[in-house]
Amino acid sequence: MARYCNTTCQKQAWFGHKRECKCLRSLLPRHPTDSVRLAARLIFALLSPTKSISNELYTLEEHESHLNSMSEQKKQGLSQLASILELYVQQEYSNLTQEMTALPPSCQDPLSLIAKVG
Repeated sequence: MARYCNTTCQKQAWFGHKRECKCLRSLLPRHPTDSVRLAARLIFALLSPTKSISNELYTLEEHESHLNSMSEQKKQGLSQLASILELYVQQEYSNLTQEMTALPPSCQDPLSLIAKVG
C-alpha cells in the first residue's frame, strides 16, 4: 500500500510502484526490510532510462560501503540482506547477473549495494 499527496504524484509513481508490488508479491509471506526495498528501488532506477539528473545529489559511486571495516557478524547480517535483495528483484529481472553488469561497478555486487544503503 502506498499513499500519495495527489493523483498526479500517484500517476508519476505508478511505474516504480508496479515493479515493487510485483517483487513484494513474489516474497510473500516474507517482507523485505526497508534497506532491501531501498536497494531494489535504486537498482530499478539505475537500470531504467534516466529522466533527469541532478548535480545536487550524490551518486552511489560517491558513497562508501565500509565493508572492509565491518565486523564479521555485521557482514553476515548484510550478506543475508543481500540474498533477500537478489530474491526480491529476481521477479523483475529474470537474468539478474546480466542486468547487474549494467549498474555502476561499485553497485554490481548486492552485498556492496546493501552495505551502502543499510
